[in-house]
This record gives sequence, structure tokens and C-alpha cells, in this order.
Amino acid sequence: MSRRATREPAVLRRPSAVLIAALVALAAALIGACGADSGDSPADIATASPPPSATPVPTTTPTADLGPVTHADPVYQPDGNRLATGLGLGTGFIQQVTTKDISLESEPTWVTGASTPDGDVWAVALADGTVVGYQVPVAGQPVEIDIPGDRLVPGQPPVLAVQGSSVRLATTPANASPNSVPVYLAGNRAAYVDNLQRLTVLEPNGTLWRPDLEVLPDSRVVQISPEQVLVLAEPTDRYPHSSLGDNLEANTAVVVTVGVNEVQTIYRSGDDVIESIAPLLADVNGDGIDDVALVVSNDREAWIVVASSTGSGVVATSDPVDRLLGWRQLVAVGPLGPNGETEIVEVLYPDDNGSVRFLSLVGGELPVVATRTGYRSHEFGSRNLEQVLAADVDRDGHIEVIVPTLDRQNIAGVRHGPDGAVDMWSRPLGGTLATNIAVLTRPDGTLSIAAATVEGSLRIWQ
Repeated sequence: MSRRATREPAVLRRPSAVLIAALVALAAALIGACGADSGDSPADIATASPPPSATPVPTTTPTADLGPVTHADPVYQPDGNRLATGLGLGTGFIQQVTTKDISLESEPTWVTGASTPDGDVWAVALADGTVVGYQVPVAGQPVEIDIPGDRLVPGQPPVLAVQGSSVRLATTPANASPNSVPVYLAGNRAAYVDNLQRLTVLEPNGTLWRPDLEVLPDSRVVQISPEQVLVLAEPTDRYPHSSLGDNLEANTAVVVTVGVNEVQTIYRSGDDVIESIAPLLADVNGDGIDDVALVVSNDREAWIVVASSTGSGVVATSDPVDRLLGWRQLVAVGPLGPNGETEIVEVLYPDDNGSVRFLSLVGGELPVVATRTGYRSHEFGSRNLEQVLAADVDRDGHIEVIVPTLDRQNIAGVRHGPDGAVDMWSRPLGGTLATNIAVLTRPDGTLSIAAATVEGSLRIWQ
């Protein structure tokens, strides 16, 4: 913006000697105070040494002092296990807390949450790819905040980069599939699926590593260690299931050691297919080594397979169910039994009148030990598998499965108790569920959960 001002004509007078001396002294003082930032030439600046009192005092915390960058995304755990750590909400029992409700600009698609020293931060991706953010101090009111970063492709899950109180959208590689959620490995490397169905590892210097491997185009990358990832590979359209957005399913689950690009197949489906977009990594048999839980199916049946992540073979399989009635959605592995026994939880036929089922390892089998019916945790054709998770949000010391009711107007907490699977609580969403059910864990171990509705509102329990 330009500004114009009326100026009086200057009257030039011959300066006195005293005035000249004063001006010279003032100029010398100013040069000493300004130092190298004054814009003078190095030769001029070198003649003046700034006094110690002129050293600038930092007014912001250097980036290095904010701590490491962590990442948060709707998948919640990089191992694919939808099991939240932590105990209870920050302000009370979920049956009693007052929700925080926020009106959004349009229909939402994904919600991601992160804990910061200034309060919880929630990022909501809208249908057109824009992202809106809110900061919610515990027991405080939501305040809209700006979350810097590029606009997302419509439908793309938002990934947050968090450093201290700073929250931004993580930079998405230009060649990444919009359905890929990157995981971040040692040395600031990002592993993701690119738009040509290749597993790609991006080094900080821009170097790309790609093993000779075709992966499922919407496969979620699962992190085993800082050097290893697990993906579903060798896509096939052998069976037109279409439950998860397309007719492609995987033939193999493989472990890739990044950098050296070593590929190890840990499970091969043969004439069947792996019906999912992500494996689930957890120690199922208690031997201290993570296993990989998968849903395997054909045109008649679907069953659960647990294979060792070391490649030593199949650990256990479940009984099959009728595939013509629907598919099986793996949710979590953890201490879900009545006395904290390790169990697998799934939603059987999640697109219809789904059943929350708890399975326990007995020898090489996975019998169902508890069932509760009347839930719908998935919309047919959607790649959003994050509308169900396991967490203890009611402060009773037992983990429950948090799952939408059949009408998708409420979320319920289903626990495997001494008398079987029971509803512990149910809370209204204020509309019909549109997004994932997001969860964050604070440094003190308390939780907050959030979900957004088709009607365009975000509801938070904290």
C-alpha cells in the first residue's frame, strides 16, 4: 500500500561545528548498537564493537528445544492395532461428561487428534479437502485455530506433525496415493504407497527407495520397527468382493526392511485372498514376538489367520463364516478378556446387523468366546475402517470396544465381562456418523474421543 503526504519545503542552513560533532558521536553510537543487522558494509561494521548489553534476547523457543516431531493420524497406531492406551476421560465418566459440539462448514470425512501442552488439538478434513482445526483445553471451550499445511485431496486422511505446541499438516509426498497414510521411520524417513502401487521410502535428502514389489494400492503401511514395515502385496481381482472400495485384494503379506529393500513373505493366501487393506500387528500368543492377524476369504467363506511376523508360519486360524453374508472386520488385539486375558475382537458382517465377537487363542485355534449383535461399524465400499476401536473410556479399568450402534446415531461401549459381552454405555452422536472415531492419549494417560456427523458437526468427549 502506498501513502502520500504533503511535505513542507526544507530550509537548508549551514550547520555549526558543535552540531557536526554531536551528529558524528550519535552516528557512532547507532553503528555500535545495530551491529551486523544495520545494513552497512563489513568494513564499516568492523570498526564498531557492540557492547554486551546490546546482545538480542530470544523471544521464541528455538525449534530444537521443542522436542522431537511426532505424528498423529486417524489410524491411531502405526502397528494397525486399534487399541488405545490410557485410562478414562480427562473430566469424568463418559456417561456423565458434557460434550463439546462444534458446527462445521460442510460434511466431514476424517478426524485426527493430538495432545499438546496448550490443550487437545482436533483436525477435521472436510469433503472438499480443506482442513479445519480446533484447540480444546481440558475443561475449556473449543477455539478455532489455523493448521498450516497443504490442502488435502478429497477423502485423504489428515496426518499431523506435532512438535511441542506447534501442530501442522505433515507434508504429503507429491506421488503418494491419496489413500496412503505414511508411517515415519528412523532418520526422518517416510514410508508410503505411491500412485503407481509401489511401496516407497522417502529419505530426508529426497532419495527414494522402492523394493521390486507391487502392493495393494490402498494398503496401509504398518510399522514393525524403525527399520521394517509390513504391507499387503500382489493384488488380484480374483474375487469381486468390493467391500473396501474396489475389487482388488492381496495375495501376500510381506515384511520390508527399508534402505536395503529386503522383502520377506510371511503369509501367502494361495487360491484365497487377504481381504483387508491393513494387517494387524500384535503379540497374540504371548511369546513376546508380534504376530500378524489377517482376514482370509474366497467366494464362499471368510476366516481369521494369525501368522508369525518372523516368517515361521501360521500360529492359529478361526472357524470360517459364510462370505455371502458379508465380511469380517478385525479391530484389535489386547487384554480384552474378563480378567485381562489376551483376545482378538472383530465385527462380523460390519455393513449390516454386525456382531462384536471376542476370540481367544486355544492351541492353534481361535474359538469365539463372547458375542453381542446390533452394530454397524462400516459403510459398504468405504476405505474407512476406523469407525471402531478398543479403549477404556469409562474409567472402570476394563477395555471396551467403542462401536456405532445399528442406526449409527450412537456409540456404544461393549465389554467382554464375566457374563459374556454386554453394553456398558451408549452415547448419542448428535447425528449420523460420517467419520472415523478418533482418540488421543494425553501425557497423563487420560483420553479424549471425537467423531463428526453427516449433518456437519463435531462432537468431543474429553
